[in-house]
Order: sequence, then structure tokens, then C-alpha cells
Amino acid sequence: MKKAIKLTAVVLSVILLASLLTSCKKNPSDTAAFKQLAEKSGFEIHDVTQQYADAPQIKEATVVAPSSREFQIEFYVITDKDSAKQLYLAQSEVVDGYKDSNFIGTSSNGQNYARRTVVTNGKYLMVSYIENTMVYVPPTDKTNKDAIEKFLKNFGY
Repeated sequence: MKKAIKLTAVVLSVILLASLLTSCKKNPSDTAAFKQLAEKSGFEIHDVTQQYADAPQIKEATVVAPSSREFQIEFYVITDKDSAKQLYLAQSEVVDGYKDSNFIGTSSNGQNYARRTVVTNGKYLMVSYIENTMVYVPPTDKTNKDAIEKFLKNFGY
């Protein structure tokens, strides 16, 4: 009887661990979905890929913003996962550079993604990558945080 209970506990633990590991992976989106959500949200859409002609690892770059231009959200398609992760790490340093003694920050990591936010000195910044894509929100007034987070949640980032 004790062996059956132990075996059941081990099996349940393995199932739980497997489900946790598979849930630590996200599916990347694409430029078309980003533009579609931006259009639905009433945002202006700008293809800025040409600005990155000297950065061959950036295949596509799109910036969206409300008509008030209070904030912008940038979406990048990168040539490969490793380059996306490196770009994410570089932008994370920019985001972390805004930290002060009163900052509020979040960070999450999974098998194929990572996300970092910082709210400090009245500013909000965010960077995230999934597979070979990246989203970046340059410093903006923290009053825009809720609108940005809603958009990003709907986008899956």
C-alpha cells in the first residue's frame, strides 16, 4: 500500500513538473498580427525596417503608437533566436539603466522567452522576446503603463 502511494506521488510530481516545463514556453507572434492588433486599437502603424539596413539581424521592424503619440511600442523580427536573445539582453541593460532606489520591476524567463519591466521616476519601460521576435517599449510616462500592458497582453507578450 505504501509503495502504491509513493508511486502515485512520484507520477503526480512528474506530471506536474512536465506541465510546468511545457507552460514555460510561449509561441511567438508575427508582424501581421502586431499590425492587426494595432489597427484594431486605433494606433498608427509605421514600418521602420529601412532604418535598420545596417543591422542585418533585424528582418522587420514596426512601430505603433496612438494618434496622440503618448507612447510607442516597437516590434522586431530577428533572423534567429540567439540574435533575438542578445538584442533582448542589450535592451535589458537600457531598461535597467533607468532603475533608481524607488523602482518597481518585474522579470520573467522561460524556455524561449524573457520579459523585463521597470517603473521608476514616473517612467515605464519594457522589453520582451519570444523565439526570434522582440517587443520594446521605450521610456514613457508611467500613466501609459495600463494601456501598454493591455495591448501587450492581447498580443501575447
